Amino acid sequence: MPTDMDLWIQPCTRCADLYGNPATEPPHQYLIFIGAGEKREVRVDEHYKCVRCRAMFARILAGPPARQIWMLLNAGQH
Repeated sequence: MPTDMDLWIQPCTRCADLYGNPATEPPHQYLIFIGAGEKREVRVDEHYKCVRCRAMFARILAGPPARQIWMLLNAGQH
């Protein structure tokens, strides 16, 4: 199945710093908005891609506050 998401990338410093932060944190300057997920006309998440390191993020906007974070989707596991 073709995809434009690179798997197992090494995130740049800005992406590494954003990972796990609350969703209230704004995206950094290198993240471009890809799209949003909605449920019953309420935005539940947003998706971004970094133009520097090609990291893919989900910004979780719904659910318990502790889960409303920036989630890095394609980083290498250390």
